Parts: sequence; structure tokens; C-alpha cells
Amino acid sequence: MAGGKKKRSALTHLVLAARAGRTALSVRLAGLDLYPGQDAVLLALDRQDGLSLRDLALRLTVRPPTVTKTVARLSAQGFVEKRASDTDARQSHAFLTESGRALVREVKAAQKGVEQLALEGFSNAERKALRKLLQRAERNLAAAATGLPAEKDEEE
Repeated sequence: MAGGKKKRSALTHLVLAARAGRTALSVRLAGLDLYPGQDAVLLALDRQDGLSLRDLALRLTVRPPTVTKTVARLSAQGFVEKRASDTDARQSHAFLTESGRALVREVKAAQKGVEQLALEGFSNAERKALRKLLQRAERNLAAAATGLPAEKDEEE
């Protein structure tokens, strides 16, 4: 290569873009008094309120103690309510409060804002193509990690 400059791999660009996106989102979440990871819990509960902490950990692919700590922090902030299970005293379930629901709207707006920044100057066709390519890369990597065949995405 001219000047001895090496090209970065596609994986390097993917990792750097993901890191930059997460950093930009973290800045916006900090403005909402949220720590990284709390947004994922809020969004998971927005999709299915009342999940057990165990199921929440499975969905987010994190360890149960991580979810317990995050839910406790969100509960102290008034965004989530933790309730004992009606059927199993060993289980707790997490529910969004009204202020938690309002915060979910702000989290979604923050995500959309970061996405708009990232895709500034992209045409609609480029955005669609990028989304499909990233979905394919995600499927390929997930399949490699699990040993299961790659599944097709819904949008394709």
C-alpha cells in the first residue's frame, strides 16, 4: 500500500462503529440519569412487562446478579417495580412504573437520534442495504458462536 498505511478489516470497522455508537448513546443516556445496560432492561420490559428476573437475564444474555443489581437501581430511581411471584416465592418479576414508561420513550428517542447521527448523509437505499448487511453479519456470527445454522431475518 502507498505510504505503508494498512487498510482496516471490515470486522475492525464494525467493532469501531459499534463502540462509537454505544459511546454516543451512553452520553445521551447519562443525560437521562441512566447507566449503560439500564436501557436494555427498560426496553425488554417495554416489550414484555412483568418478566421474571431470570427470564430477563436470559433475554439480555447477562448473568442473573447483573439483572438483579440493575433492577434494584432502576427500582430505587422509581422506573421499575419488583414484585414477588404469585406462584413461586423464589422468583421476582419486574414491571415498569408510569415514569419508567415515560423514560422508555426518551430512551427510544435517544436511540433514534444516535442512529440519525450515524447514518447522516446516507440515502434511503444505503440505509436499507446497510441494515440488511449488518443483519446478515449478526446472523453469521451468532451461528458461529452457537454452532446452529444461521436463521433468516424477518425483513429479508
